[in-house]
Amino acid sequence: MAEQPPNSIAELVGNATTPEELRACKIGGCCGKDTPLLPADAVSARLSALPQWKLSDDGRAISREFVARHWKAAMSFLNSVSEIAESEGHHPDLHLTGWRNVRVELSTHAIGGLSLPDLVLASKIDTIEIDYSPKWLKSQGAQQA
Repeated sequence: MAEQPPNSIAELVGNATTPEELRACKIGGCCGKDTPLLPADAVSARLSALPQWKLSDDGRAISREFVARHWKAAMSFLNSVSEIAESEGHHPDLHLTGWRNVRVELSTHAIGGLSLPDLVLASKIDTIEIDYSPKWLKSQGAQQA
């Protein structure tokens, strides 16, 4: 197990750079004004493990957006995020607009930027099964082609 800065997370697995290592880490409610900001190079090194997440222009947050198949699918996802956030003691900003357009934003508000718990939580959120809008999925495939 690698060493982590004090007030970072409760349990660090490896270097927390792969999806598996990030998911195995435990946040343990360790987020607050004493949580260390992650340097830009540390954020960049871990973003490849979170391909569905985008770094904000100011580098202070990461976000993920999608269109769910319907209201029930969007709410199911948000409820699943809530369960993970409560168990980890770290909470994202959740947005639902147009009854199925979902956006999740992560940052550590107390320090005004990104910390390791944000990336750990993003990785855990990525394990949630989502019922996507078929039209949205098709448009995503066209954008990546």
